[in-house]
Amino acid sequence: MPGSGSLSDRRRLPRVVLGAVLLVLLAVGAGGAAASSGSVHAEISQLTWGVPQTIRSLDYTHSGDPGTASVVFLAMEPLVKYDAQGHLRPDLASSFSIRNPTTYVYNLRKGVKFSDGQPLTTADVIYSLQQSASKKNGSELATFFGSVKSMTATGPNQVTIKLKGPNPFFRYSLAVTPIGEKAFWSQHLKDIGTPGVMNMGTGPFKFVSFTPDQGVTLARNDGYWGKKPSIQNLNLKFITDPNTLLLAIRSHQVDGTFKVPQDQIGQYKSLSGIGVSLVPEQLAAYYSLDVEDPPFTDIHVRRAMAYATNKTGMVKAVLRGYGQPAPTMPPPQQWGDLMSQAKVRSLYASLPQYTFSLAKAKAELAKSADPNGFTTTVTFPDAHPELGKALLVLAQDLKSLGITLNVKQVPISQWLNKLYTHPKPMGMQVGNWSVDYPDPADALSLIYPSANATKNSFNTANYKNPTMDALIAKQNNSVSESARAAIIAKALRLAATDVPYVPLWYQEFAVALNSKYRYSNVSTWYEYQPWAEDISPK
Repeated sequence: MPGSGSLSDRRRLPRVVLGAVLLVLLAVGAGGAAASSGSVHAEISQLTWGVPQTIRSLDYTHSGDPGTASVVFLAMEPLVKYDAQGHLRPDLASSFSIRNPTTYVYNLRKGVKFSDGQPLTTADVIYSLQQSASKKNGSELATFFGSVKSMTATGPNQVTIKLKGPNPFFRYSLAVTPIGEKAFWSQHLKDIGTPGVMNMGTGPFKFVSFTPDQGVTLARNDGYWGKKPSIQNLNLKFITDPNTLLLAIRSHQVDGTFKVPQDQIGQYKSLSGIGVSLVPEQLAAYYSLDVEDPPFTDIHVRRAMAYATNKTGMVKAVLRGYGQPAPTMPPPQQWGDLMSQAKVRSLYASLPQYTFSLAKAKAELAKSADPNGFTTTVTFPDAHPELGKALLVLAQDLKSLGITLNVKQVPISQWLNKLYTHPKPMGMQVGNWSVDYPDPADALSLIYPSANATKNSFNTANYKNPTMDALIAKQNNSVSESARAAIIAKALRLAATDVPYVPLWYQEFAVALNSKYRYSNVSTWYEYQPWAEDISPK
């Protein structure tokens, strides 16, 4: 998420995805009728939702992973939130503005109460943000706030945050930082989020019980300031085995799920009474080529590799068609507020293209210092067999160029160790890039800067280009959306020209739901939204 392009201002969590966080929607319930916000609509007496992972706490500051977020954000809300397209929208803040590159102002929504009936105040907001920013208290969100200078109440319903310097990514920090009640939190500093205490929020649901190895139950918060959800009781069950979940959905004990595993999408589609929708996942597969390690020092070798990469074939063979070839690192939906999707499509079509062509690959290789080919080795983590399959497709096509690509599976711990110790040379690496927030400068600011071609950083291509560094710095120091979009577009064009990284695909994830229910506004950003409020009977 937020940062200034250095690890010191970011969560020190792997940005190379080690496994998709699977959040599962299970729905079992009956319809009825009830009044809500002045209208009558059908209700679901109980919805059961399966989460294929366990979570260790309902204190998001100490368990800040997306899986936990998808549970916590049902009952707790941030100042601003992502809509289905990744645009920032008001939430607990009725309005917000960026007064200048270092001043952010949030006006609190009036009439908001916590689920215990206490009103939301600026003291609650500032206390929550301070706890999230506290390294002393061990907050896993602390690096999100590394650029913050001060957080103060500048009015009875206004909070102003000042930064030490410009940081266009900071605004996204507050979309992933839930606000809690100061009185409740301060009384339970040592046991907040535990089964006996849980947590207190302002969201459409409230926590009822929490058993770490079993699940979480929630009830509708009838004092919620917004539109009341259709669901009266929400039962979250931890179901970690995908085959067990599939059987539960097949038998209609479970009615839906988020992020169906790629290799099970076809099976879900064949289930009677289950509808499957595909949603873009904010994840890009790619491989990097160490520009300081021969033969990849030669741009013609890198371009030959790019032309020899059959991205369309990989999407078909590896993802079973549930994805699209990637011309650049940021998925198109990651542009959020910076650029419309129509303009993004136009930009991506204008970038230097490496459409699969062995003839062009041979022509490029002929211009290189290794016209007859070479031999190299690439490893992939055992936790991601899809990356291994993609590499085998590439290896087969490279044979006709005289290039031998040895593909080797290694334990994920070994793979990570090399990735983060960053030994030189790095050679060829493969991975998945998980999007932090809806801003295309995310990966750009981490895997392309010269300063990040070092240990514990993400520039595995050891790519160093002063022009790229200048573009990254320029967009980082601007808060103008149109200006940043134009600068980022130039940087992506340069990245495609120099080819230190070869993006492979943007994958999709499937949402399966019992046909008797409707899920409106399905979003790729669901982890940080009260997603269950969008589920209702048909």
